[in-house]
Amino acid sequence: MVRNILILTVTGIMLLATAACPVTAQQTPVFASSFCISPQLGTDLGGAVPIPFNAVGGYFNAYPKLNATLGARFFLNLHPRWSVGANLNYKTIAMDADARVTNQKFKGENTVQYFTGTSEMSMSFTLLEIPLYAEFLLGSKKQHGIQLGAFGSYVFRSRFVTHATKGFIGSVPDRVDSDLTSPQVMDFSSLLDTWDAGLFFGYEVRIFPRIRMGMHIMTGFRDIFKPGSDFFDYRMKQMRGSVTVSYDLVRIFQR
Repeated sequence: MVRNILILTVTGIMLLATAACPVTAQQTPVFASSFCISPQLGTDLGGAVPIPFNAVGGYFNAYPKLNATLGARFFLNLHPRWSVGANLNYKTIAMDADARVTNQKFKGENTVQYFTGTSEMSMSFTLLEIPLYAEFLLGSKKQHGIQLGAFGSYVFRSRFVTHATKGFIGSVPDRVDSDLTSPQVMDFSSLLDTWDAGLFFGYEVRIFPRIRMGMHIMTGFRDIFKPGSDFFDYRMKQMRGSVTVSYDLVRIFQR
């Protein structure tokens, strides 16, 4: 009697376990890669800075201007925590600066001059920017994303003007050949290059199911001046940061 009860009990447990297995399998989430298109809005701050920074021989105070960014974000989920993405941004980067320089070398046609004094700079770059990156998702809900990649940009319009406001000029360092009695303007806009490339770093957080907020940093590798335009004894490279908000407008799921 007891033996029959045990056999019936074990048989019932096995049947229940067998019946429960399909239910458990149905509850296990299955990853499906997806492609998403998201309109993106944001603001940018940045401009061109001397590299190395201490090459100006004095101080360099930068005053970047806040400008709007219009673009789109595209990304493809390849893994529950990995995705690849690309951004397409149209923006204007603008910055003013003032500097106190010592024996700043300016190279012109068959001439080399050294300027010591104060100067002001005004620059702007209207460009199309395309970052390509990989993103790793963090958090239990995978709402945080760390991005690393590279960018390329094409400059449609650019402007770079300097005003030497006070000081002196010499043909050799520390020599006074002439004093500045009025501001001297030098327009380098025609000598600016039309493209740039560099590193892209980003962080994005999903604040709503379809809305993400991001912070990005771009550091350019190239001199803003055309090759051969060796006017300064240092290079100037683009550095900028942006804050963006995007909305997942189109989602295409793949299996």
